Amino acid sequence: MPTFGSRTIRNRFAMLFTSRDRLSQRDFGLAIFLFSVSVLFLGGLLAYVIVRSNLAATQQPAALVVPPMLWLSTALLALGSFSIHRALFFVRKEKQQQFRYYLNLTFLLGGAFFVIQALGLIHVLQSHSAILHQAGEVKQAYLYPGSYGVLFSFVLLHALHFLVAFGILGAVIYKAYLYQYDHEYHWGVHACSVVWHFLGVIWVCMLLLFCFVG
Repeated sequence: MPTFGSRTIRNRFAMLFTSRDRLSQRDFGLAIFLFSVSVLFLGGLLAYVIVRSNLAATQQPAALVVPPMLWLSTALLALGSFSIHRALFFVRKEKQQQFRYYLNLTFLLGGAFFVIQALGLIHVLQSHSAILHQAGEVKQAYLYPGSYGVLFSFVLLHALHFLVAFGILGAVIYKAYLYQYDHEYHWGVHACSVVWHFLGVIWVCMLLLFCFVG
């Protein structure tokens, strides 16, 4: 005769296959992903601050100017954050037409973000080359490329992470037109919204750091 303890163990084991538990595992996986990205960016930015501060204490490195196009891309990212939030709001209200409209708007804003980011990266490379060209002596050249090189690396890294989120958004839109999301199940939309907001916060913090640190 099965004991109470064995029944409890079987019941807990069975919970591993319930939809609620699967959603909990997805939330946990999403949290791990966001934590990993946070550590990557924060660690890199902290290293940049330390190196830049040490360099400024002994030499006069070139001033870093964030291209205006990167601020424009920030505005697009903020608008996309608003639109994906509205999409999540409408799917919870079971308003499918408005839900798909804001998903499509978010996709368009994301595409525009990529275009502006590409132009911004080109501008950073041009500024990088111009500063190197203006360096009077080869022995002083190492003072100049660091800031713009790091800025380019972080912008590119952020764009690659956003590209993953953009692809997931495309899959969510595809499922939305198949009516696979409603007020009861919309985890994919929720995940896209969380990732978009998260990358937006990382992006703003990154730009502000480059502006204030130089």
